[in-house]
Amino acid sequence: MTANLHPGYHLRLLAICLLAFGLATFRLDYQSLWYDEGVTATVAHAGIVELTRWTASDIQPPLYYYGVAVWGRLAGWSEWALRFPSAWFATLTTPLLAVVALRLSRSVYVASVAALLAAVHPLLIYYAQEARMYAQLTALGILAAYLLLRQLDASAPTWRAWMLFVVVATAAVYTHYFAVFLLLGLAAAGVVDLLHPVERPRGRVRRKLWMLLGAGVLVLLLYTPWLGAIFSQLQGDRSYWEGALKFHEAAADVAIAFTSGETVFETPARWLLIGYVLVTALALVRFWRADAVAHRLLLYASFWLATPVAAVLLLALAIPKFNARYVMEALPALLLIWAAGLSQTWAATRPTDQMRAGAGAVAAHCTPYTLQSRLRPSRFSQFALLFLLLGFCYAGAGWFFHPAFAKDQWRQLVEFLRPRLAEDEIVVLVSGHAWPVWDYYAADLPTVRLPELEILDVNAVLDFATTGPMLQQAFADATGRRGAWLVNWQDEVVDPNGIVPIQLELSGREKGQHAQFTGLTLRRFTGLRPYRFVDAPPIDVQTDISFGDQVTLRGYKVVNNGDLLLFWEKLPGGVGAAPDLHFVLQSAAADGTPLASLPGRRLAGYTYPFARWQPGAIVTAHVRAGDWLNTAEPQPGQYRFSVRVYDANDPAAAPLPTATGAASFDTGLVDVTID
Repeated sequence: MTANLHPGYHLRLLAICLLAFGLATFRLDYQSLWYDEGVTATVAHAGIVELTRWTASDIQPPLYYYGVAVWGRLAGWSEWALRFPSAWFATLTTPLLAVVALRLSRSVYVASVAALLAAVHPLLIYYAQEARMYAQLTALGILAAYLLLRQLDASAPTWRAWMLFVVVATAAVYTHYFAVFLLLGLAAAGVVDLLHPVERPRGRVRRKLWMLLGAGVLVLLLYTPWLGAIFSQLQGDRSYWEGALKFHEAAADVAIAFTSGETVFETPARWLLIGYVLVTALALVRFWRADAVAHRLLLYASFWLATPVAAVLLLALAIPKFNARYVMEALPALLLIWAAGLSQTWAATRPTDQMRAGAGAVAAHCTPYTLQSRLRPSRFSQFALLFLLLGFCYAGAGWFFHPAFAKDQWRQLVEFLRPRLAEDEIVVLVSGHAWPVWDYYAADLPTVRLPELEILDVNAVLDFATTGPMLQQAFADATGRRGAWLVNWQDEVVDPNGIVPIQLELSGREKGQHAQFTGLTLRRFTGLRPYRFVDAPPIDVQTDISFGDQVTLRGYKVVNNGDLLLFWEKLPGGVGAAPDLHFVLQSAAADGTPLASLPGRRLAGYTYPFARWQPGAIVTAHVRAGDWLNTAEPQPGQYRFSVRVYDANDPAAAPLPTATGAASFDTGLVDVTID
């Protein structure tokens, strides 16, 4: 079968595979694990029962975790060891894609180019260095495609050979449930291919169709034990905000991820996308003028690419949780289109029906690797391929060397914190669902988690009632604790209104040791006393001013560092379908001299819009002293401020009137004390 291969093909492919392995393992443990990888470490390190329980209550099947669990017990649980399975599967992607390209194109040149594109593609490199299942999913998807093609091309396929496809396909859906969309796309392409009007024995076609259907049924039956977990999690998943998916933005994210990966800034990525679109258009035009072998490759690549992307985007319309990595399994199809469309010197004219039928018959029944093995691309196509490779290298350099694309720096934060944590201090972790990655690096450090979640719940928004009792207990006199280091990660989701830092400021003082790490912030508070933590909104001045029968300003408080807290309550049965209420605050000195006019902002945190509020709940807005007093060092004294509320969906931004018809509410003189 390999006798007709171009001399040197195997050496060339070996060199490309070594390149892929080198890039996948280069600085493999240089960056910290981030949250998802911490979950992998925690889940894989658990016993088989706990591992299965966790994955059944999460949104991922267990196969990847089983593999890491076995590997971890052999190689250890270091960052390098945890990521190596992904690096290995990413390396396998290169020869697997070459084999698929060779079978579909009958060209060793196309196979070599496809392998090279897979080896250096920035998205594949990025997930080769992440301890998650996406590299494994991609490799299994390519292997499933190859096994399916081999059976469809076989003159006498057998059920024993089909069972190997069933095993790999089942492994794919037990790696990630979106693999089902890839399998559906490949199966649909296979049906179209089998029904194509070429010279084939109809009995064999029917036999292959029945075998394909039987294989699909077997995969479904083997996956039945996990179907209940999938549907229960899709219905009960609270790790995303409700709302409408911005379809065009999601599609743009996929396009950028499939071209520039995750490591190019948005503006240059969008400019580069224009070039990638032109290159793709060139490849497709060359397919249009190609023969039936090329059309068959385009058939499989199109279904492979379009079905998972379209299916996941449509699913996200109903369940608005989306990330471009969810459709990474479709990326190899785009690489096939580029490799074949830009590598081949196809026929200059469209083939006749007779030529198409003959080529199709060869593709179906003859030994692959006998056609077009020595053809080379045109000079124009070479420039297009050079553009792809240079763009991939640019994105890869961003991943390896640009600090802006570093993963969340949990390891670096712990290394900074550990020698500075005093005996009477504790770590306050917000959000508390980050405990898996925290435990990986600092399980020995005392921690209070807010909120105490196992998995993210966007509805578990912190308030004084949920934080007060836990902080009172953590800093009870019997503990002897008087200080806290606040670690914030995804606090914009669970603490959008900054309740935890407000509580710590009410109880003590911020010491000023504020450190920034990629994806994380670290703040230090001292002099904490348990009786100063509150379990209800600490309103000092009651106002009860309603705006437009939609929201009431219940009152306010000036903290002893000059920060201003406003306390809002959503009224039941408010007017408007989906108002997005904002407020404008203007402040002045006691003599009326204007100090600040703050631009409009949402009533509370930006990530906690009015539509998410529950009627009757008190929601806190935090205005820093430096903003409303317009000075870097606030001074004690008397000040005044006014508040105007409007709906940001209103183009005129008309103020919502108070009960007296006024456009705004003026507080009068306010005492500010600075300690």
